[in-house]
Amino acid sequence: MSLAPFIVRPGPQEYECRIGVMDTLPERLRAHGIKKAILVHGNESWANAKPFLDALFASDVELTLHAFVGESTYAEVARISERVQQTSAQAIIGVGSGKLVDVVKHVAEDIVPLYSVVIPTLASNCAPWAPLSVMYSDEGVFEDVDWLKKQVGLLLVDPRIIVTAPEKYLVAGIGDTIAKWYESEQILARKETQASAFLQAARGHAYTCKQVMVEEGAQAVADRNTQRVSDTFVKVAETIIALSGLVGGFGDAYARATIAHAIHDAITAFPETHHYLHGTKVAYGVMVNLAYEHNWDEIERLVPFYTALGLPKCLDDLDIGYLNEAQLRSMADDAQDDALLKVSMYETTPALIYQAVKDLEAHFAGK
Repeated sequence: MSLAPFIVRPGPQEYECRIGVMDTLPERLRAHGIKKAILVHGNESWANAKPFLDALFASDVELTLHAFVGESTYAEVARISERVQQTSAQAIIGVGSGKLVDVVKHVAEDIVPLYSVVIPTLASNCAPWAPLSVMYSDEGVFEDVDWLKKQVGLLLVDPRIIVTAPEKYLVAGIGDTIAKWYESEQILARKETQASAFLQAARGHAYTCKQVMVEEGAQAVADRNTQRVSDTFVKVAETIIALSGLVGGFGDAYARATIAHAIHDAITAFPETHHYLHGTKVAYGVMVNLAYEHNWDEIERLVPFYTALGLPKCLDDLDIGYLNEAQLRSMADDAQDDALLKVSMYETTPALIYQAVKDLEAHFAGK
């Protein structure tokens, strides 16, 4: 493999994570000359996040509130973009989860100049950090990945907001974050990548992501369940949101995603999987990734970790154990055609992806 050109996109222009950080938002907006902003918020998490924004509501920034409908679609991007134009907003503030964040980033990309602020309400993936938007249909089926030239202007995390999110979101974040290592290692371990400081930095961060999740993820979940903002909880949350984003930021296509995310995208075609979160489905994709590499020893090492957190190891765990041969082959074909896998430099074939899924099913049959 010859080393193709790649672009380093480190992350947000500013990032800060600490208790009370939201009180600094009005001052930060004033520093950018922002007097009007549109605030896009979710539904379930908004009640928990809103009290932390009292300083913003009490400031002289003219705010327009806009409720997000729940899917990262082009229609939602257009709807919010139109609202931005109508209000002459100078900034867009996204308060919510990954799909909301992807829409907010897309709107900021499409409207120049528009300053973007992201306030995640949970730690379920690296969407607040990554300069891309994953787009879905209205029915929640994966459609495409849009690469963004503009990165987030300001990313603020108050762990007191994150800790109020339901347990399943943190578990999904842990599943999404371990994938950083398993998806990139086969590429970043190659001789061709050794000469690049940034690719090796991506490799180091990917390994840290895996180690932090495996060694401290369960304790972070336990702390969340007692609403304790511990050092471990903050470390795990920051690793999910920020450090995992740096893997793709430094490694670009060499470290963005491979089989695990391609499998996630492919199984969104089955409605039974729609209630499972992104990172939960990616965690299953990690198992397929390892089966593709015939790394059964690593699969067995991960089994206790997966079991403790309730992460899926086989199709039955995602309610699609019924899939027939034709459906499995179609899923493998969809994975092979995945946009992220295509640019990843990870060589696959539909037949081998199909066989990996079958081998994994056989491995866990009756267990």
